[in-house]
Amino acid sequence: MDTDDPVWQQLRKLREGPGLTRARLDASGAVMSALGTSDPQEAYERLRAALAALGPGERATALAVDFGLDLAQHLGRQPTGPETDWLMERRTGYGRVIGRTVKTLSRWSDEKLAELRASLITDYFAGHLVVMAAVRGDRILGCTLSRFTAVDGGNQVGDSQHLDNPTSEPSPPCLVYGFPRDWRPSALTMGVSFLEHPYPTAVWAVVADSFFEVAFARERYPLRPHEGAYICRFRDPRRDRLYALWWR
Repeated sequence: MDTDDPVWQQLRKLREGPGLTRARLDASGAVMSALGTSDPQEAYERLRAALAALGPGERATALAVDFGLDLAQHLGRQPTGPETDWLMERRTGYGRVIGRTVKTLSRWSDEKLAELRASLITDYFAGHLVVMAAVRGDRILGCTLSRFTAVDGGNQVGDSQHLDNPTSEPSPPCLVYGFPRDWRPSALTMGVSFLEHPYPTAVWAVVADSFFEVAFARERYPLRPHEGAYICRFRDPRRDRLYALWWR
């Protein structure tokens, strides 16, 4: 297992202390992305389903105990206060039930945690996205998507993709972006550059619930040109929203 994988690191962290809770899961952004949802209740249910898919047996149960799930069932009694609050106490209690050492349970839990991680989405992204478009006249020439990951306090380009407009027809006066469900970016920057007349008389940044609302969404912000382009940054964008630049 790649120890630099933030999903793996956060899953390990979720075993500690009180274990898996909806609030702690919601604060684990990489795991939420790997579960493909921004809703903590849905994420909790998906993670429990992924745990159940590991199958029965003492090894899978060791991981469930580490997460603090169904302790009364696995211990054959109501858990004590320390067992609900501390990982090592849970392992010790379950070890007494099946006659295994804490060291063995720790190894089993790590093995099953690796299987759990492998079953989740791997194409997550939690960095900074930049979506830029170039417009000539009434036609969008193309768009570029760049992904940045924070490195040593700065930004480093992870990758960039460009798509040219394959048609010569006029384009709708908007640039719209929606996230893949497995991405949880920290910021989204959108920009559009107008290369020649006719220039727009107004440009807005728009946040909408659906494509139907993009043209008349209540949440819109007028933009001013910056070095020939209109640029807007959305912080902590949500995957259940659409983001757009709209001009006229």
